[in-house]
Amino acid sequence: MASGHHDNEAYEKQKKAVWVATAIMGVVTIAEVAIALNWPEGWGRGVLNLLFILMSAVKAIFIVGEFMHLRYEMRAMMISILAPCLFLIWFLIAFMMEGESWAQLRHFWGA
Repeated sequence: MASGHHDNEAYEKQKKAVWVATAIMGVVTIAEVAIALNWPEGWGRGVLNLLFILMSAVKAIFIVGEFMHLRYEMRAMMISILAPCLFLIWFLIAFMMEGESWAQLRHFWGA
């Protein structure tokens, strides 16, 4: 009988965690939509894009941590999963910057 009570407590705890996660994700998403709809015309699009990237990264980290249970793993496992992701993001940014440089040089030399 005691194990049934423990299972019910664990279930209720997990259910509460899912509702909290859903609320956090909903608030961040509503904030993104509100910002997108009310962004002043005179402000730069780069700032808006950076803000969306940061908010999306927050949601992605939260999803990986909570729903993929990475937050409950050992530190070494977290690092072995997250480090390649950070390098991938760095590579994408570096390749986009390199591509833009090549495009500017191609335009400069008239090719």
